[in-house]
Amino acid sequence: MKSWLTRGLWFLAGALSVVLLGMGFYVQTMRDRLPLEPWHLAHLDAEFSTRDSGEERKLEDYLRHEEAVFAQLDRKVYARVPVAGERTINRYAAGSIVDPRALRPDWNRTVELRAPQPVAAALLLHGASDSPYSMRALAGQLHARGFDVLALRLPGHGTAPAGLVHTRWQDWAAATRIGARHLAARLAPGQPLYIVGFSTGGALAVEYALARLRGEDLPAVEGLVLVSPAIGVSPIAALAVWQARLALLPGLEQLAWSSVLPEFEPYKYGSFAVNAGDQVYRLTVKLQADLDALAGPQGVSGLPPILAFQSIAD
Repeated sequence: MKSWLTRGLWFLAGALSVVLLGMGFYVQTMRDRLPLEPWHLAHLDAEFSTRDSGEERKLEDYLRHEEAVFAQLDRKVYARVPVAGERTINRYAAGSIVDPRALRPDWNRTVELRAPQPVAAALLLHGASDSPYSMRALAGQLHARGFDVLALRLPGHGTAPAGLVHTRWQDWAAATRIGARHLAARLAPGQPLYIVGFSTGGALAVEYALARLRGEDLPAVEGLVLVSPAIGVSPIAALAVWQARLALLPGLEQLAWSSVLPEFEPYKYGSFAVNAGDQVYRLTVKLQADLDALAGPQGVSGLPPILAFQSIAD
């Protein structure tokens, strides 16, 4: 009993320390930040989530969620931001020079490029805070070589930075499975399916391959292409969840953000939610647990061939 009481007191002391440190951090560093805007505060609950979606999911179902969340974006963000002139540089100001809604195709959304007679298929997965636009060049190159290409928009992305406050890595992984099944269903027997992932998309590609090795019923993948994959994240990222929880307290909303910056890029968020970093960290922890569970004397056997590109900056 005494041992449990001691542990409880230590837990309360630790929690209080976190609160006090968080309050101090808020006072010292948040005071000079830009104020939170509608694109930081909107709750886009029409987004795809494993919490409210059925087990049987097809790309058509996912795209209906996507259409709904972009309609919600118009109501909750664009409609609350003053209309701007063409020289305004704010992606959420209707009519501004960087308003992505006027561009076709809108690479903030899922883009599918179908080949008349595909020789293979490629699922392209972007990184955290990005959009399918970051995979546009690869999509064009692969499509020109006869690939069916699906540049998938991951949940929480391509809309508003607020989308990353509530999303989870499990939602990204579920969307990855939907995309892979959709492409595999269009291929003839023997035609290969590849997954190409950038940054967090690379981690999702590996998670998919490991899930298949664990026995999950998923289409086979011929190979993985990983571009600057987010396979390992600093252990200090584990503290992000506490900052995100403190942000739920009244007056501490800014703690939900690692950075609050102007939104001048049409296809990438400038601001970065703490939860996004926490989800990437949780995904990498899951990868390591799966690798440990599947490892034999010679490592993990059965993984598809992997081609990885890592920059010096990474």
